[in-house]
Amino acid sequence: MLIARCFVFLTLITFTVNAQYTETINSNRPGTSHGAFAIGWNVLQVETGVSSYSMEHKNLNNSKIDGFKFNYLFRYGLLNDKLEVFLEGSVLSRNVLDNNYQNNYSTEISETLIGEQTIGFKYLVFDPFKNKKWHGQNFYSWKAGRVIKLTDFIPALSVMVGSGFNFDDKINYNDQFFEMKKTVYPDLLNQNVTRIRNFNHPIQNISPFVGIATQNHFKGRWVVVNNIFYELAFKNPTFPDYLPKSTNYNTLNYLFTITHNLRNPNWSIFGEFQTFKNGVYSDQLFKFGTAHLISKDIQADLNIGGSLKNTPSLFYLNLGFSKRFDWHIDVTDVELKQMKDFKKNQKIQRKAEKDSEKQQRKNDRKGKTVFDFFKRGEVSEKKKVRKEIKDLKKESKKLDKETKRQNRIDRKKNK
Repeated sequence: MLIARCFVFLTLITFTVNAQYTETINSNRPGTSHGAFAIGWNVLQVETGVSSYSMEHKNLNNSKIDGFKFNYLFRYGLLNDKLEVFLEGSVLSRNVLDNNYQNNYSTEISETLIGEQTIGFKYLVFDPFKNKKWHGQNFYSWKAGRVIKLTDFIPALSVMVGSGFNFDDKINYNDQFFEMKKTVYPDLLNQNVTRIRNFNHPIQNISPFVGIATQNHFKGRWVVVNNIFYELAFKNPTFPDYLPKSTNYNTLNYLFTITHNLRNPNWSIFGEFQTFKNGVYSDQLFKFGTAHLISKDIQADLNIGGSLKNTPSLFYLNLGFSKRFDWHIDVTDVELKQMKDFKKNQKIQRKAEKDSEKQQRKNDRKGKTVFDFFKRGEVSEKKKVRKEIKDLKKESKKLDKETKRQNRIDRKKNK
């Protein structure tokens, strides 16, 4: 968990201007908690793992489930170094031995299922590493940078929102034994088949959630992460309703992860505790593992984990791999200020152009522009000239008529 960040914090402790983006991969693996920091703008990261697991449920007549689980997490930095979108999901291939029947009846099947698919957003709200007074490098004392300070207990804080979508009714509320708890209705071939225990909990199809993540660094080698999520449970709408309905089985989920960077900075170890609770299935999981930084963009990890209870018991072994595709462009403070000034000037210019166009349209409607004034004057002058020409033509015709009349009178007198 956050293996690469520990290494970067050791070697690049003065890198606080863009603390969200690191020079090496920042993977959530091998744990399942989310670090407070986003991966950085225009960075794509793929985190995958394959697990071999085994479960047994004492209260369901020692029913068993074992198989393989492939999980994946896609992360991408949006807009800036503080915002991240992620898509998380899993695919399971499992063998199911269902002993939860009366009269020593049992069933055994093998199946492949699509696990819950989750989409969410994470935004860094507070970054204490930007405060150089708290986390600046001390050039006068090497020891000062290797002791725990009060300011180290002020965590980086991010908020997360999103939703999970369940495409298979056989796994609900994180419970892989959910299908075994349903009532079995006898038919003609199996009239005496009944469950030992059944619960008939409602199906969960949609699970929106909200959560926070905190992250602390201690002595340059230790990283502590806390996650708290509150997840709502909804089932798909049915006619005539068009909105999802609450199942009243909401989940509270808490994770605590601690990572230690070894003397070889490419190796780290971690431990994680997870507890979640809802009205269907609650558990406490312990996880331990190690991670190796192969290159600045590639990480491999190995971890094991399980539960201490037997309703159900759980043990797993997981092998993981993380790969970063880094298209991030570093921006200095000067360049960032220039970009902000440029955007500000562009905004002012667009506003001025918009105001000018608006005023132009207003003047066009009122006909009060200088151009329109001269244009109107020119039209009036033309009308005046045309009128004078018309009047002259009338006078000319009138004179012609008078001349002709006078000529006729004169010819009569001469005769």
